[in-house]
Amino acid sequence: MKLFILDSNKRTLAEAEAYFEKKEDIEIVGVSDNGVDGINGIIGTDPDVVVIELMLSKIDGIEVLRGIEDLNIKVIVTTAMQSDNVINKVFSLGVDYVLLKPYSLDILYNRILDVTSPIRISDEGYKRVIFDHEEPDVIYADSSITKLLHDVGITPNLKGFRYLRTAIGMVITDETIIEAVTKVLYPEIAKIYKTTSVRAERAIRHAIESSWNKDNGALIKRLFLLPQNAKRPTNSEFIGIAAEYLKELE
Repeated sequence: MKLFILDSNKRTLAEAEAYFEKKEDIEIVGVSDNGVDGINGIIGTDPDVVVIELMLSKIDGIEVLRGIEDLNIKVIVTTAMQSDNVINKVFSLGVDYVLLKPYSLDILYNRILDVTSPIRISDEGYKRVIFDHEEPDVIYADSSITKLLHDVGITPNLKGFRYLRTAIGMVITDETIIEAVTKVLYPEIAKIYKTTSVRAERAIRHAIESSWNKDNGALIKRLFLLPQNAKRPTNSEFIGIAAEYLKELE
């Protein structure tokens, strides 16, 4: 089975290539981090399955879907957004699955097998659409993120602890999310935890403030190598720095 992946995050692409190289039933025939090269690559390699992230450069995932609409290819869309309008639009363009970010490569592999299985079409002839989103506390119960928050004095009794852990994990998975904190990150956390974007933002800010006020930011400054005269980081600055710090440890 031939697979082509489009994702704006080059690290995600590299991890996917390494993962699928070990799978005997799947061959990655191409990857791309932008929509223009992605369409050309898909046409040139004739894959069985394409995984397309919506937030691509040059042209976005919607335009890629329009460009390959007439091809006989199974399509999985990945996105951090849960907009009903966007979801309806991609399904109207022939998408087989929508996989919500963040996700594990094991789940992606299983969904690829699902969309290529003959039982995907029911007796009534309609596609069974499945949305996948693991419980974030399972995904990000990852000891490195939890330990980092403990090390800077952000403890589980703070509501912002879970929100921060999820936010950092989301940015590690897709670094472009940090550029859309208000429009994407907070709304996604709000949907996951059944709260509002305003409350998510406030809880995260409170957690960071609580840590900073304990020792005038000494723990945060020391761990992230910030200058002594540094001011308390904003939510997006803290999440971005923490995600980058953890990626450098890998």
